[in-house]
Amino acid sequence: MRNGGQIDIDYDAGPQPGGREPAPGRLALVQAFVNSRYDLELDHGADLLGDPAGLRAWLARRGLLDGRATVTRRDLARALAVREGLHAMVVSNNGGVLDEDAVQRLNETAARAPFGARFELAGPVLVPSARGVDGALAVILAATTEAMLAETWWRLKACQHHDCQWAFFDHSRNAAGNWCSMKVCGGRAKQRAHYRRTRR
Repeated sequence: MRNGGQIDIDYDAGPQPGGREPAPGRLALVQAFVNSRYDLELDHGADLLGDPAGLRAWLARRGLLDGRATVTRRDLARALAVREGLHAMVVSNNGGVLDEDAVQRLNETAARAPFGARFELAGPVLVPSARGVDGALAVILAATTEAMLAETWWRLKACQHHDCQWAFFDHSRNAAGNWCSMKVCGGRAKQRAHYRRTRR
């Protein structure tokens, strides 16, 4: 988990539908956390945070938590509050209605997962002030904050297909992407639109 005194974190966003490029830098970790709702790698379709053991395994694989750490149902509830709050915001980033209750729960949980600044020659780095699951959530929230300050956050969107809502990063020049993949959900939307037109 630590390398030379620093946290060694895996920021990889994991596989993306249709081979879409993931979010850049530390925002990829946030994307992966939001998308833990639906596994594309091991148990297709499963919620990777379905129980405390699942949360521990996910955080440990990312280098955010010791694999032997105790994770409780309260820890899981806080993690899910963060995930659902972030998901609500990426839905809003793609024109959806913001779930204000989910964001309120996110804010309440964030108070238990503080982070601060460590100053380096290259600039300040946001680092967790807490330990355990709250420390892991602080890393995710710090990465979210950095993306908001860098103005890349609004490009992290939820697919507009109601059965999908996969968090994708919109790399298009005009940020007009709506689907996790044109090959998958975008193609389905076009087929449905064509069917409706021909029915008329």
